[in-house]
Amino acid sequence: MGKNGVTGMIVPLEGETINRVLHHRPVIAIFVDDFPSDLEPGDRAFFYVTGGARILDAEGGVASISREPVRDVRKYGNDLSLSTQELDEYAGRSGKTEDDEMLVMKIDAPTKYIKPMKCTRPIPRDGTYMTAETYFSILGENQ
Repeated sequence: MGKNGVTGMIVPLEGETINRVLHHRPVIAIFVDDFPSDLEPGDRAFFYVTGGARILDAEGGVASISREPVRDVRKYGNDLSLSTQELDEYAGRSGKTEDDEMLVMKIDAPTKYIKPMKCTRPIPRDGTYMTAETYFSILGENQ
């Protein structure tokens, strides 16, 4: 379990990106304003579908977590959940350069939920920590 009661992170991703993580492209790279200092390997990543669906669709173990400049993120090649073109577009839209750092997580054993879980709490673009309290709140929405 992570530090300070953190058990994982809710990570906002497009549905297609989640699908790639589930199908052998286990490296996620996102721009964040604040790097999650309480997240560590062994915690869980919960995948929140962006675009208004307001659901958690899958989860997986965080095998590794790092901060890496965009140029180094490219080395993940086909393991990266974004194509080279998508990474370029994402960096451009975000006003980032090859030197800007990304949060990089390698996901172990990602699993799609049989029934996605509703998640009405607002999830910022940086994601948010998952704690036991947050988890039980989301479970309560899905009873």
